[in-house]
Amino acid sequence: MKALIFDGYVDEPACFGVPPYVSPYVRYCAGVLAWHGFETNYVTCDYWRSNRGESDELIAMSDIVVVIMGLTVPGRYRGGSPLTLREVESIAGAKRKGTLILGGPIRSGYALRGGVHAKKIAPCGVDHIALGDIEASLDLFCGSGEWDGKETRSWRRLEEIAPLGAQVMAKHPSFPDVIAEMELSRGCDRPGVRCSFCTEGAGGSYEERGLAGIAAEAAALDAAGVRAFRLGKCSNILSWGGDALSSGIRPNGTRMNGLYASIRAAAPHLSVLHTDNCNPLTIVAFPDESLSCLEAIARHNTEGDGLSLGLESLDPAVISANNLKVTEAEALMAIRLINEAGNVRHTPDSLPRLLPGLNFLFGLAGESRTGLDINRRFLLGLLDSGLAVRRINIRRAIVFPGTALERAAAKNPPRLKERDYRRWKEWVRKEVDPVMLGRVAPDGTTLKDVIAEERVGAVMFGRALGSYPPLVGIVSKSVLAGDKLDVLVTGRGGRSLTAVKRLDPDRCGREELEALPGIGSARAEFFISRRPYGDRDSKGRLMGVKKTLDEMDCPGMADRLLRYFS
Repeated sequence: MKALIFDGYVDEPACFGVPPYVSPYVRYCAGVLAWHGFETNYVTCDYWRSNRGESDELIAMSDIVVVIMGLTVPGRYRGGSPLTLREVESIAGAKRKGTLILGGPIRSGYALRGGVHAKKIAPCGVDHIALGDIEASLDLFCGSGEWDGKETRSWRRLEEIAPLGAQVMAKHPSFPDVIAEMELSRGCDRPGVRCSFCTEGAGGSYEERGLAGIAAEAAALDAAGVRAFRLGKCSNILSWGGDALSSGIRPNGTRMNGLYASIRAAAPHLSVLHTDNCNPLTIVAFPDESLSCLEAIARHNTEGDGLSLGLESLDPAVISANNLKVTEAEALMAIRLINEAGNVRHTPDSLPRLLPGLNFLFGLAGESRTGLDINRRFLLGLLDSGLAVRRINIRRAIVFPGTALERAAAKNPPRLKERDYRRWKEWVRKEVDPVMLGRVAPDGTTLKDVIAEERVGAVMFGRALGSYPPLVGIVSKSVLAGDKLDVLVTGRGGRSLTAVKRLDPDRCGREELEALPGIGSARAEFFISRRPYGDRDSKGRLMGVKKTLDEMDCPGMADRLLRYFS
């Protein structure tokens, strides 16, 4: 028996599955199919678009085709373009003998961008749609041939199938440069209340995955050659392993330390261990316990990690109308505590271990221009504070059928004009992002294992694997797409960094020299005129470079720039 998993990509508040990320849905379904004896192939929607002949053959020969897709918090993606419903219809209309199943976050509704009302999911020519857990419905169908589509998986069953699905990662077009998104919990941990726009808590109460199952899946992924992990599929990392109280879940630093230590032990070859979501309200309610957990994360993770804080809006009227989490003062407290625990560099030129990321959401009930002014005031205060923020996400809400946001917005509709929203967003990108990027990655910072992706003139753009890695423009004509290299930061723009690889003073290009801080065309020409500086093993090589830099009539230039040369 043959099966095909068709990855149309997912993006939820508590799960990301756009390349280089691979969502748990993919691996769980692969595990179910392996359990039932299927030989399983795997394609992404981008691979299908550029290799239609090969992909359509796989569809035609498969007894089961599982399409996984759905965006509940869509953004802008560099790694791929999510599947559309029109493309699903094309897949359904292709020559095939097997059953076509559709599942994933698409069960909540369909939209490709924020600021719209989601469409209720329609048949689209598929045979079955999973309205519950796709892996549970697939499990029942493979075992009995029956389909209900509303099945819910158990943690016990998950721990049987998850390790079996690890092998599918090797079939990803970008393997081994992929990130396994790992699940820790499901549902929202806030007692008795949900944010108006949330779809995470709609499936039931908060549940946690056991440590043994997490470690077993990590070990299987490590054995399959996966080297990058993100603990992303959970609504709040600080709640895992915590103690349930009437006021919420109190974080437990000992258990958090055990979680990360266990993953480290199970996946000894990992190169990336990052996380995603963190509820700032937990930090406000339990500061000491949260600090203990944050310190444990920063102890075991890899550099450049970030915690996404869902601020959404700091306007009191919007907070009240949408059951949001924290005020201005509380948000600042959460950011300060994460900086205290994680804004440390293990070497002078490395990235910080752990920093906050801020999420703002527009299109909420009661929204007005007042909220923009409040959010602006908050960000200006953040700049003055000297604290660092890893990145700022700005998105538009999708209104899903039956959600609290649909009801609240009908009574108290947002009154923010589009031009005011765009001006505010542009202000953040021009005035706030570059400052924060400078605090995160000042000149001379080393970015490790950056994967080159796309060339524009003399600049090759790329990113490292990780949680929201910054886009890096590498100034070099010799770097090829697919190369993986360490680079040193030379500058920054709104949301990207400029960098060079470590330079050979006798062979580096003029454009690379001009990218260095303080060196323009005249100084680059002067530097080149002093070549050669000697063989790589020559003892006087860097001394000659230093002497030339000293002669460039710029105080302190040699000390600042010598680190860029080898």
